[in-house]
Amino acid sequence: MSELIFSYKLFNPLFWHIRDAMRNPDIRYIFNRGGSSSGKSVSTAQAVALSVFSGEGSALVIRKVSTSLKNTVYEEFKVQIRKLCLARYFTFKENTIVCYNGLKIDFTGLDDPEKIKSITNYRWVVMEETTDFEYEDFTQVRFRLRGKPGLQIICNFNPTSEDLWIKTKILDTYKWNTMPCDMFGKARNSITGKPLGKEYSTITSKRSNVSQNIFNERTGKSEEYKPDTLELHSTYRNNFWVVGSPDGKYGYYDKQTIANYLWYKDHDYNFYRVYALGEWGSIKTGGEFLNSFDSNRHITQVKYNNEYPVHISIDNNVLPYISMTFYQYEEDRKQIRQFHEICAEDPFNTVTKAAELAAEYLKTLSYDNVLYLYGDASTKSGNTIDEEKRSFLDKFIETLQKNYQVEERIPDSNPSVAMTGAFVNYILSNGGGMSFVVDDSCRNSITDYNNAKKDVNGGMLKTKVKNKATGQSYEKYGHICDTLRYVIYQIFKNEYIDFSLSRKRSSVGEDELIHYKPDFELQGVRLCYLLPQSEGRAVLLRCIISEYIYIKDILYTTMFDDEAFIKGIKDHSPEKVIVECSNQYKHFLSDLRGHKMNVWGIKDNANVDERITAYINYSKKCCRFNPDYNSGLGYHDFINDLLDYPSSRKSAMNALCALVSYCIRSKIFPHKSEHK
Repeated sequence: MSELIFSYKLFNPLFWHIRDAMRNPDIRYIFNRGGSSSGKSVSTAQAVALSVFSGEGSALVIRKVSTSLKNTVYEEFKVQIRKLCLARYFTFKENTIVCYNGLKIDFTGLDDPEKIKSITNYRWVVMEETTDFEYEDFTQVRFRLRGKPGLQIICNFNPTSEDLWIKTKILDTYKWNTMPCDMFGKARNSITGKPLGKEYSTITSKRSNVSQNIFNERTGKSEEYKPDTLELHSTYRNNFWVVGSPDGKYGYYDKQTIANYLWYKDHDYNFYRVYALGEWGSIKTGGEFLNSFDSNRHITQVKYNNEYPVHISIDNNVLPYISMTFYQYEEDRKQIRQFHEICAEDPFNTVTKAAELAAEYLKTLSYDNVLYLYGDASTKSGNTIDEEKRSFLDKFIETLQKNYQVEERIPDSNPSVAMTGAFVNYILSNGGGMSFVVDDSCRNSITDYNNAKKDVNGGMLKTKVKNKATGQSYEKYGHICDTLRYVIYQIFKNEYIDFSLSRKRSSVGEDELIHYKPDFELQGVRLCYLLPQSEGRAVLLRCIISEYIYIKDILYTTMFDDEAFIKGIKDHSPEKVIVECSNQYKHFLSDLRGHKMNVWGIKDNANVDERITAYINYSKKCCRFNPDYNSGLGYHDFINDLLDYPSSRKSAMNALCALVSYCIRSKIFPHKSEHK
């Protein structure tokens, strides 16, 4: 076969770096970190296809789920092979592309474990969309790919979270050397043989881990182990099919894509950082507890200033670590500045060892002022494990007091999580002239601020994860958000009281309750909706349904009285009665039907929070309330509880959402899409 020559105009800069690394037997791992449209998948497909065609080895391309292969990465390989004019040398089969030389490119998902068990026949494993995999998946691949020289794992990913295992468990564990960003001298015009200009092979950044000495168990000697990991960082600016070629003669200038990125730069800078610049960040998905935390505004350089005292806030959960955050407060600017964090993991996640870590750090600052200490009220509780029944707080302070004067500022009882969370968000928006900043070295804190979620009541959603190695479960996010709440609540306590008193503690503001006029003539389907047990209250909603749900009056009591509620239903003369209840109320249903009413019993809903989340916004738009809050037993209390949601009592909101849900599902009310 005659020699094939490939035009350099087929390739983006990243291609030259990947192809060169694939030929380096010392390189074991190639991490392609980049933004969207950086050419990671295209350049990888080109480099792998040419390596297979050249007889260098076979490749296995994997995604987390096999169903996502066919129309994505498999199709990309087919397209690139055709663009390289190599299609006649390959046979395309289902999940396999076979080269004329007997080598192949296989495609599979990690949901096919048998395929992963037999990867010793491949020289390369490409983990596409590596962020979809778990650390354990990567570990399984790296240990199964063994026994031959020059074996490599190529990982392509967008750096969507600073908490990704790729960063925390792999990349952050290395010491790095910066490398030239271009391949000058190696990237050549294949026709003339002349080197291409640097601009044809320049990516955003490139680095390799440093060499290390490893003991050879066979020879009994220490040997130098050359750098084996390469990180290639590229962005859309390195893609000639987005920004055009350096000479303007090929590629494509995609002004719409560039305009999109610039829009995100102005309106969602964190998205721009991740998907345009390929930098580490966290993409907000909605429902964040600290929804006002903005990486662009709140992360900066914050250095310790010996003119101000240090404030330490602690969270006494031991998994995944004991959290300790360090602040200084500049009173003249009303600014809390976080300059350090200590996340004491095993074996340092005991109260004494954690406190010792804090003391040792303070010594490096030559700190000699008073220490102000903040935390959860539970840290004051006695510990039955300790022989003297000392609390977490007692033992923590005891350790610090060996070197420092400590002033404890921990409340006897904790304030509302939802309200303090709202207050922190208020400060993050520069409310009341107050502000907060965090040093960019506080990576765990920043990850927590970006990722902790809000629950349906406005509190913090403490979702648990399980460590597959130890079997221990723990709350992944929220601990450092808690330490921030503790210190802000105490330092700005007066401002917090004013804020909480002036703020409606509700997902429904009083101005969002729409009332119908007292003289309005109600017409429509007369309905009674009864919940004998709605989160600790008995509720009867007497309504008239037409274009809206008109709440005529309400019975709302702490105890369910059969006779009172039967009378309340009869007085409304309903066309239909819905009773949402458990089996224990079947006798009541029988009695109610004895009054010759159209009664329907439905099973009570166990997923109260889920229902409220789904229908709370529709309730605001669909319901019209009687302005006379004295109409009905407990109507006034019902409205108060509705306005106080989220609180410990969900009874009123649950009942309202139950009514709206039923009316929409039973089609006696316009479909919810009409009320968006």
